[in-house]
Amino acid sequence: MNEIDGSSYVYSESQQPTLDELSQRVADLRATGSLTSEVLHNLRKYFRIKNIYHSNAIEGNVLSVGETRQVVELGMTLTGKSLKDQAEAKNLGEATDFLESLVSRSEIPITESDLRQIHTLVLKGIDDANAGAYRSIPVEISGSEFTPPGPESIPAQMREFGTWLEKMTVPGERFASAEGILAAAVAHTWFVHIHPFIDGNGRVARLLMNLVLMRFGIPIAIFTREDRMRYYDALEQAQSSDLSGFVALLCECIHESLEEYEHAAEEQAERQEWAKSIAERFGAKEITKSKNEYEVWRSAMDLVMAYMRQTAEMISTPLARIYFKEFGHLELDKYIGLKGGQSAKRTWFFRIDFRSGDRSARYLFFFGYPSYTLKPLCDVTLWISREEPEGSHFYEKLDAIQAPNVPMIREIGYSAKEERFISRNPNDNMHKGKIEAIGKAFYEDVVKKHFSS
Repeated sequence: MNEIDGSSYVYSESQQPTLDELSQRVADLRATGSLTSEVLHNLRKYFRIKNIYHSNAIEGNVLSVGETRQVVELGMTLTGKSLKDQAEAKNLGEATDFLESLVSRSEIPITESDLRQIHTLVLKGIDDANAGAYRSIPVEISGSEFTPPGPESIPAQMREFGTWLEKMTVPGERFASAEGILAAAVAHTWFVHIHPFIDGNGRVARLLMNLVLMRFGIPIAIFTREDRMRYYDALEQAQSSDLSGFVALLCECIHESLEEYEHAAEEQAERQEWAKSIAERFGAKEITKSKNEYEVWRSAMDLVMAYMRQTAEMISTPLARIYFKEFGHLELDKYIGLKGGQSAKRTWFFRIDFRSGDRSARYLFFFGYPSYTLKPLCDVTLWISREEPEGSHFYEKLDAIQAPNVPMIREIGYSAKEERFISRNPNDNMHKGKIEAIGKAFYEDVVKKHFSS
């Protein structure tokens, strides 16, 4: 593991090439004039509504992207929508604008006082009594085993954090370097660990993370609503000081921002909202048909996950553990995109971790458009990948791994017409039947190839 200077956090050594490659890509774009300060500012404006929408959605806000745009950009008050949700959108818009002022004076460090000002903007009109004030009561984080520090220790811990932050937010010669990505990861997780405010910590942490990226001349990272479970899983891991999972997700998000920027620059046009493009392409009748197909397919995938989870629980013993982790379902828009042959980012469905003695194997199931073999029978399929190398948080499709211990099943689909599950093996051999047979074959193969010798 690599240590991160000035903090107690570490990350996997295997992630360094990805960090270096990403920072070099940013440096190259800056060298060619494609990623100047002005371009970065315009890029943040381009992502502004998307960032506000997803940051709020992670915390349970139910406004859509379009509604968020109406509230933030047009100043509208929406009838029938929660006033609190609308206030959260407006406040996050103002807090995002305040960040721009902090970026513009990059020679001045970011301070503890700045964080309190950001929090004041986030809770303004929602909880004025606690806006910008450190909490005076203990708190618990729903769904987490971690308990934040008591209120009596918050001022001292925030002073320590603030001292580190001041040093890290004037990059100097480290501008556009991998250190900026690591600093953003540390800033977010350290702040969340302290959990200084009664509410709004997640929003402030994500704003702070992007503020650090901005200071280093790196495009902002947007954790989406679909990333929610993976994001929380990475934060839970970070409580042991291991930032590997968080760094992996952060790098993916920065990479996606760069891809979107380059695409927008090439096309010289703003992206249209996904719902509008679907309506223009297919029409209302086609949307209804796709929704019906999606519901049938989703029910089938629910059966896959339920069987694989129940089987993991049945096989697992105190000495040979199998851990099952869910990451949420594929939403309708991504399903339609994959069905149409388009790519979709971050479509993790579930992960199965096998551990016995000093041996372990981690398999990730994710959604993608079907292979050539399954395309005539399935619209969207479930691909299987494995962590390679172990402990790296990077996953390779089983089809791409050249090793003797790779399970035979590489892809799983469902044919609504035949009402049967289909699995694909190497050499594109297909097997049709119930999910029980496919799941049983997968578990037996993993145990045989990883743990029987």
